[in-house]
Amino acid sequence: MYRNASTIFFAITIMTGFRPNISLGQSNDQALPFQWLDDSGETSGVKYQTHRLQPLSLQTEGGPPVQTEQEEVKVDAQTIRITHRAFATSPSGGRQLTETIVEEIQRMPGDRVHAVRTVSRRDTNGSLSPVQQEIQDMAPSGANSYEIKKKLLLPGNSRTLVEKEQVQQTEHRIGDKAVEIERTRLVSGLNGDWRAAERRVSQNTESEGQIRTNEQVYRNDVNDRLALSGRIESTEWKDSSGRHWQSESYKVDLGGRLQLDSRVIMLQKALKDGGQETNEVIEKPNPIAPEEGLKPVRRIIEEQKVLSPNETERRLDVMEPDQNGDWQSVPNDKPVNVR
Repeated sequence: MYRNASTIFFAITIMTGFRPNISLGQSNDQALPFQWLDDSGETSGVKYQTHRLQPLSLQTEGGPPVQTEQEEVKVDAQTIRITHRAFATSPSGGRQLTETIVEEIQRMPGDRVHAVRTVSRRDTNGSLSPVQQEIQDMAPSGANSYEIKKKLLLPGNSRTLVEKEQVQQTEHRIGDKAVEIERTRLVSGLNGDWRAAERRVSQNTESEGQIRTNEQVYRNDVNDRLALSGRIESTEWKDSSGRHWQSESYKVDLGGRLQLDSRVIMLQKALKDGGQETNEVIEKPNPIAPEEGLKPVRRIIEEQKVLSPNETERRLDVMEPDQNGDWQSVPNDKPVNVR
């Protein structure tokens, strides 16, 4: 049941297309011009496609609604520069530039790719200052294998950007229906050394129209050593109602046993006007009564509507159940546009 579901919308001045229907393990070069390594959740292929749907819950951030513009410039035969500009409403009611994201992507000989993404935001003086930079390199590491390395730079004590995190991912394609991924996230220590904070290993296979993923998650234990902390099992498929994705996360309890901790259910379908709607439901146990099992705790509905050949409107509804189980909007949860 829906009641008082407020809507947040974004006017995006570049067409945001749907992910193509390609087979597991197909090179992303054949479907997408470039893919950034995302280490915010489950593993996902950069060189080899492993997922078509991405959780909406990873794409919501606090802040007011924004309008974004995108400009793409071909620097040379091997390099493109993509500039994203975000605008908010100024106190006078006009448009005010609040953020820029500049990506430079260079394809190099030997099937290598070098990319830099710099985020700048308006500071207290009203000027745009760099607040984050990512440097990503991809190169072959063997037959049907690739290694991706990404560095994350954040402001240090002098406000200059300092390397704070590294992510390393290897992808290995096995035949046409399987991809193995290993991803390690390293953080900078007090002495300037690097230590592993998380390691994920996933097996992605395609069979009978379904993509299945089994992922093991390792994090530091009490002895500061990587140990199994959880497992994720997900399935993605398509039928007449749309594209489905279901993921179940298991967490190691105090007794060392894996216990079901959460579930995410998604459905993405095409709309008659040429747009699309994505519905996501997140289920978690009640901390007061865990014996009752998983219960819906949040629902996110995203609708993308084509306004013109170069403009798409994105609407995002975020809801949580009240004491009666009816869905209520979250008035202060205002996600910014997904980029």
